[in-house]
Amino acid sequence: MASLEQVISETLSPNADLRKNAEKVLTDSSKQQGFLLQLLQLVDNASANATIRQAAAVFYKNTVKTAWDESKDLEERKNIVISQQDRVTIKTNLVELMCTVPPQIQAQISEAISIIAEVDYPEKWDDLLPKLVAKFNSPDPSVVNGVLKTADSIFRRFCDVNRSDALYKVIIYTLNHIQEPLLKLLMQTATQADACANDPVQLNAKMETLRLITRILFSLVYQDLPEFYEDNMATVMGVLKKYLEYNNPVLVDNDEEDEQGPIDKLQSAIIDILKLFVTRDEEPFQPFIPEFTTLVWNLLISKTTLPKHDQVVVMSMKYLNILVGRQFYKDLFKETSTLQQIVANIVIPNMTIRERVVVNSWGLCVVNLKRKQPAFVQNI
Repeated sequence: MASLEQVISETLSPNADLRKNAEKVLTDSSKQQGFLLQLLQLVDNASANATIRQAAAVFYKNTVKTAWDESKDLEERKNIVISQQDRVTIKTNLVELMCTVPPQIQAQISEAISIIAEVDYPEKWDDLLPKLVAKFNSPDPSVVNGVLKTADSIFRRFCDVNRSDALYKVIIYTLNHIQEPLLKLLMQTATQADACANDPVQLNAKMETLRLITRILFSLVYQDLPEFYEDNMATVMGVLKKYLEYNNPVLVDNDEEDEQGPIDKLQSAIIDILKLFVTRDEEPFQPFIPEFTTLVWNLLISKTTLPKHDQVVVMSMKYLNILVGRQFYKDLFKETSTLQQIVANIVIPNMTIRERVVVNSWGLCVVNLKRKQPAFVQNI
C-alpha cells in the first residue's frame, strides 16, 4: 500500500520525468490481478492523504471505464483483464465504500458504479439495487443523495434507447425493487423539509434529495407510465405541486446572479416530468393539467431575467409551448385574458433573457399562439 501511495503521489508531481515514470508504473500495474482492489483499499484508507485518495479513485474509475466491458477487444481494453474473482469482490464492496468516503471521492466511486452497472445490471449484479435502496434509510443526507445520484445515473439509460422486450424486463425488475421505497422516501423527505425550513444546510440537502427523486421518477416513467405510479398519481402530484409553488428565502442568495439555486433546480426537474406527461397525453395526468399550467405560468411571472433563472424559465416555456401547440389542450388557452396574461407577463418580459437561450422556445410559442388564436395575436 505504501508503494502504491507513493506512485500515485508521483503522478501528481510537477516533475515531468517523475510523473511520466509513475504513470507507466500504474499502467503496467493495472494489468495485474488484484490491482483494482489495491486501489480501492487506498481509496478507503482514511489516514492516507486526501489528494492521493482522490487521484486513486479517479484512476480506478478510468480503469473500470476502459476494461470492465469484456465485449470490447483486448486492445481496446489496453490489454487489461479483470479477473472474475476481482469483479465479484469489487461489486460486493463498492456501494458500501461509496457511502463512507468524502464527497469528492464519492462522486468518482458513484460514476464507477454506473459504468459497471451499464454492463452488468441487473443480470450480473442483482444485489446492486437492493443495496442502494437499503441506504434510503440512512440518517446521513450525503449517503442518501449519493445513492440517489448513482441510481439516477444508472436509470438514465431508460431514456436513451428504443423500446424492446429486454429493456422492459430491466425496467420491470427495477420498478419491483424501487417504486415503493422511492415513493416512501419522497413523502418522508417532503415532511423532513418542512421540519428544517429554517436551517439552510439541512434544507438544501432535502431539496437535492427531492430533485434526485424527481429525476429518477422521470427515468422510471419515461417509456411508459407504470401501474404503480398511475395508482399513486394523486400522491406524487401533490408533492410536485407543493414544490412547484415553493419558496423559502432561507435558500435564496440575492447576491448570486448566475448559479441556479436549489429551489430552481428542483422546479426544473418537476417541469421536465410535466412536459413528458403532456407530450404523451397521459390520461391519469389530465385532471391535474389546468392547475399545473397555472402554477407554471405563475412561476414564470415570478422569475427575474437573471441567468440563474434561465433553466427553470426555459423548461416552463417548453411546457407551455407543448400545450399551446396541441389541439388536445386548446381549451386551456381559449380565453383572451389567459393569452393576454401569457404574452404580457411571460413572453414579453422574458424576451430580455439571452436570445440564444430562449429564442427557439418562445419563437415556437408565438407561432403556435398565432395558429391557435390568430385574431388575438394580431392585436398584441
